[in-house]
Amino acid sequence: MNVCPEEIRVHNRRKALAAVRRTVLYRSLVSRYTSGKTCIWCGREDHLTIHHTSLDDYRDADTYINALAKGWVMCNACHRAYHSGRILCPICKERYTKYATCYQCMPQERKDEIVARKVRMKLLRWKLQKESRQRFLRRIGK
Repeated sequence: MNVCPEEIRVHNRRKALAAVRRTVLYRSLVSRYTSGKTCIWCGREDHLTIHHTSLDDYRDADTYINALAKGWVMCNACHRAYHSGRILCPICKERYTKYATCYQCMPQERKDEIVARKVRMKLLRWKLQKESRQRFLRRIGK
C-alpha cells in the first residue's frame, strides 16, 4: 500500500493533537470561548466547537491551544460539513449541500434537469449492460 508523506504527517499530527484536545486546559478554553455564542453558520447554541482557521495553528500543541481565540465558533454538524466540502443551504439554513442550494430549495427547472439526467444515465447503463451481455454470450457461443 502506498501512502504519501503528507498523509503520514496528517495522521501523526491528528494523533498528537487528539491528546491535546482531551486535556482539561483545552476543554476549558473551548468552553469559555463558546459560552454565550452561536454557530456562525446555523445559529445553533449547543454542541459548539472551535474551527482553527489557519494551517499554522496545527504546528504544535501550544500554538494549537493559543489559536482557539481566533477560531470560528461552529456546531459539530456544521464543522463536519465544512471539512467535507459542504455548505449550509443559504435559503432554508436546514440542510448541507455541495451545491448553491439544497435539493428542496432548488428551482423546479433544475430539479427536472437532475431527474432527466438520472433517467438518461439509467437507460445508458442498461443499454451498456445489455451490449456487454450480448458480447459475452457471443464469445461463449450461446
